[in-house]
Amino acid sequence: MGSLTEKEILTAIEAATRAPSVHNTQPWLFLPGAEGIEVHADLSRRLAAIDPQGRAMHISLGAAVLNLRIALANGGHSECTLLLPDPDDPRHVATVRAEGRRSVGLEERELFVAIGRRHSNRGPFDNIRPPGPDLERLAAAAELEGAMLHFADPAERDALLGLVRTAETRRRRDSAYRAELLAWTTDDPYREDGLPLEAVGPWSEMAAMPIRDFAPEREIPGRQTVRFEWEPVVATLSVHGGDGPKQWLRAGQALQRVLLEATRRGLAASLFSQLLEDPELLGLIRGGEHRMSVQMVLRVGYAPLAPASPRRSLEEVIVRGRPVPLKPPKLT
Repeated sequence: MGSLTEKEILTAIEAATRAPSVHNTQPWLFLPGAEGIEVHADLSRRLAAIDPQGRAMHISLGAAVLNLRIALANGGHSECTLLLPDPDDPRHVATVRAEGRRSVGLEERELFVAIGRRHSNRGPFDNIRPPGPDLERLAAAAELEGAMLHFADPAERDALLGLVRTAETRRRRDSAYRAELLAWTTDDPYREDGLPLEAVGPWSEMAAMPIRDFAPEREIPGRQTVRFEWEPVVATLSVHGGDGPKQWLRAGQALQRVLLEATRRGLAASLFSQLLEDPELLGLIRGGEHRMSVQMVLRVGYAPLAPASPRRSLEEVIVRGRPVPLKPPKLT
């Protein structure tokens, strides 16, 4: 860690804050120290209604970890990442260490630039399928993080979108879910978290594309109903092994690498996380011969640039000193 300057530390943490997060809650805190940059969960930002287990929170944190790693690589540092390094504090989800120097290639530089350009796109995509080599590169990006990105054939795609649509319909009946949406969707121009109304996106004609409606109880001037692409490109992101915090963190890193690779190639992406919030429906796409656990459903294609969502300041997310213990230490 001594090889990192204060400027490099701040640059890396600023990059980490650009990661996507569920409802733009930004559930992270960063602790620079002698062992590296620690990433901690900010439990005050966990969504009780849609994320009682913390899956979405950990996927968000994993995406931030990947951005930290890319920022260090872009600065010419080798890195070592430890997931869940403190068994006594589950809030400490990762430590990213700088270990030695390395050369910086074009790919690292382009991925670092993509961090600031990546934005979720909830609007319609063009009716142009991305070329096969680009989709193969997205799958290779997931594989680099130990995950599998599977592009659905038309029958699989329609089945997946049908399950997402069912999950979205079920969610809208939940008053606690609607209250969370209301709390995290904002028209306050000074707010540094949550989803701005201009980023909500249009309604899908005949609900053909089950994009999450972040503002079912809000009036958004000029919001329209539009036709989305006819043949969307939909994929599932899966990881090996079980289905717990470590797998969710791995999935978040893989997802972010896929999203950055898509941005690097001029592709837009949006996420269908509703399905991951419904255990019954999620169980319908679990298992299989490879014993993979599906952690995200996403769509990719070509679209105009989407608006950026706000981010908390570095002063809010950097912790100078040890966090308060989760519970009193045991007496010996």
